[in-house]
Amino acid sequence: MFTLKRKDIIFIFIFLSLLTLCYCFLTYTGKQEKFQELSNELYTPQHVVLSTKDYKENFISNISQPNYRLFLEYDDTYRLLLENKGEWSPPMLSGKFFSKSDNTKKAVIGKELEKNTKEIKGKKYISAHGEIYEVTGTMGASFASSIDYIALLNKPIKGPAGDYTKIVVDGSSKKNINLITNEIIKKNPSFNVLEDEQKGLTKTADIPFIYQLLVFEFYLLILISIIAFMRYWYEKEKKLMYVLFILGISKKKVYTQSFLKIIMNITVSGILSMILFFTFDAEAIITLAQMIWVMSLFLFIACIILGVFLWLNNSNRGVAKQ
Repeated sequence: MFTLKRKDIIFIFIFLSLLTLCYCFLTYTGKQEKFQELSNELYTPQHVVLSTKDYKENFISNISQPNYRLFLEYDDTYRLLLENKGEWSPPMLSGKFFSKSDNTKKAVIGKELEKNTKEIKGKKYISAHGEIYEVTGTMGASFASSIDYIALLNKPIKGPAGDYTKIVVDGSSKKNINLITNEIIKKNPSFNVLEDEQKGLTKTADIPFIYQLLVFEFYLLILISIIAFMRYWYEKEKKLMYVLFILGISKKKVYTQSFLKIIMNITVSGILSMILFFTFDAEAIITLAQMIWVMSLFLFIACIILGVFLWLNNSNRGVAKQ
């Protein structure tokens, strides 16, 4: 029952195409998000800006929400990364982003700030308001961007930040950012929310709406494609099922074999799509874990659709399920 037939080859090819298309779209959305950050000085469109004249260094302690980052802006150039809960890092051209385990003063700088660095014993250093930071990497892209003149620091600059302190709350979830903002203000009533002017793509176009609409339409198209092809495959498979029923093979065994065919074909499609994708895109933004998750989701949807078709077929024919 597991011989490779024409309809199985078509099945594998269709899901290979859909999975590869999905991986390409995920790569596109990942690059789009990075491009938005590049054009908006490393901030997402949903970031929130807070200010206070009574800043205390321990104000970020015990924030209950995950996956966020906090920045303290000293001026238009120097910015302290107060907290980085998650896997976020800026777009790097060279070197590496500093880690939480770094105990000495480190910085990653925009490519235009490299001319302000000094090299000592093979290491680059930059002065930030009179304090020296070791440069671990350079941020930016192959084209000019708004982060070319920004320096991210891992340790605070001594002394006051100015007449007021400007804190930026950012992350991938607007809901999560709002919860963190409310939590900070509740613990620190002196903080006020500022109206912040968006920059880059976010300023010139309604990118969040267009992006969400594009994502919704793409995944709706993928879902419709899976349903349509599964219907085609089921109609072809149903003829074989009827023959097996006539031969006396139980429905339970026949249905189990159909589900196993789907699992096998989608697994083969998934493995082939991963090999093709990494072969032609060695610097892919999406990871192997994300690809496996997408393949598992396709498998789950296909099995659910087949289960619905089988249930509807039994109900229409008045056949009791075993």
